[in-house]
Amino acid sequence: MSPDFSKTPNIQRFMNKFFILGRGLSKFKKNYQLTEELGRGGFGIVYGAIRTNDETPVAVKFIDRRYVREWGKLNDEQVPMEISILARCAPITGVVDLLDWFHLAEGFLIIMERPFPSIDLFDFIKSEQRLTENFARFFFRQIVQTVDECMQRKVVHRDLKDENIVIDLVTGEIRLIDFGAAILLDEIHYSDFQGTRLYCPPEWFLHSLYLDEEGTVWSLGILLYNMLNGRLPFHDEKDICTMHMLGPLQFYAPISSEAKDLIQQCLRFDPLTRCTLEEVLRHKWTKTLTPDWLTLISSSTFNNENDENSFCLKETNNESSIKSLNSEKSFISVH
Repeated sequence: MSPDFSKTPNIQRFMNKFFILGRGLSKFKKNYQLTEELGRGGFGIVYGAIRTNDETPVAVKFIDRRYVREWGKLNDEQVPMEISILARCAPITGVVDLLDWFHLAEGFLIIMERPFPSIDLFDFIKSEQRLTENFARFFFRQIVQTVDECMQRKVVHRDLKDENIVIDLVTGEIRLIDFGAAILLDEIHYSDFQGTRLYCPPEWFLHSLYLDEEGTVWSLGILLYNMLNGRLPFHDEKDICTMHMLGPLQFYAPISSEAKDLIQQCLRFDPLTRCTLEEVLRHKWTKTLTPDWLTLISSSTFNNENDENSFCLKETNNESSIKSLNSEKSFISVH
């Protein structure tokens, strides 16, 4: 049995402060047991929890209604846009599952899946220093497909970065998380933007212009560069805005010409000359055959049983089993 963290001061203060309206405090307490705080930011707090009927780990995100900028509808109820968008994206495999939600006096609780065991892409890159092209391609292809499916459902994530990509360590499947900056697709450009600055395109800094597909492709280029180089290509917004004057993009690792070409197409200064999502998916580098997850992770430096943050895959009766796992890794980003 999991320890009862609900009696710890932080959790108890949370439960005492907020009275759940409409959907019922008793229902929440009956179905979920809060365990630990995973993270907090300016717009919310994320807790780990256990679904009591089957002891499944979940994540519980509290959104303070004072900081909700965009509202949507779900079952004829007004909810933060994040909840509405997660429900809209429910059929997409690569998007974190919305399991439930509750209306509180001062905000909302979002109950989401918590892949176990898992790690975010930021920490995975850090553990490897930089990713091989096969590893990067394995993740990148899933990320682009997920983002493309979101676009087809008229959803723009607007905060693509390594910290918002969660890797299921058993299957290698990714989950896109933290839709706090997401918005429904519009035919005009956006003048409001809350994404991470080092992943923002130059047109945002120079003209307060965010084009949905072009801005998304830029962030994908930053993400791919980061995976293959183990660092971001730009230090600050000045670097981003003057990149076209500084000559060719610098690479800090020996990567293929095809990978460089894809990154350069994504990071073109003029948004109208960047490749499209379809072109990213059809690019020679993206389409190259890649080993399966078990092959990749078995040969990875991440798979080192002497490392306290690692796990080891072994073949048992022709099935993959996990020898040891770090179960404490948080995966939720707080927007």
